Amino acid sequence: HEFRFIDPITIEERVRRLIDCGVDLITVHGRTRFENKVAVGPVNWDDIHAAATIAREYSGDVNFPVFSNGGIEYFSDIQDCFDKTLCSGVMS
Repeated sequence: HEFRFIDPITIEERVRRLIDCGVDLITVHGRTRFENKVAVGPVNWDDIHAAATIAREYSGDVNFPVFSNGGIEYFSDIQDCFDKTLCSGVMS
């Protein structure tokens, strides 16, 4: 399941709900549905990092797969994303 950041549901609440529903993988887009890379610029990798941390702690699985979506323009961005988000994979 992929989600974007929206209020009023917090990242923690969204991740917990998804895990409680039995998802096997979570993909997080680092912008809201109203934002885009032209208007906003870089994605919010801090929130993706938070989602990955919460998913792994809440599920009890240190390898729970969380993918980052957005913010990959160049090949070098992939390693930056891994380093900053601790995600399992990236989408662009």
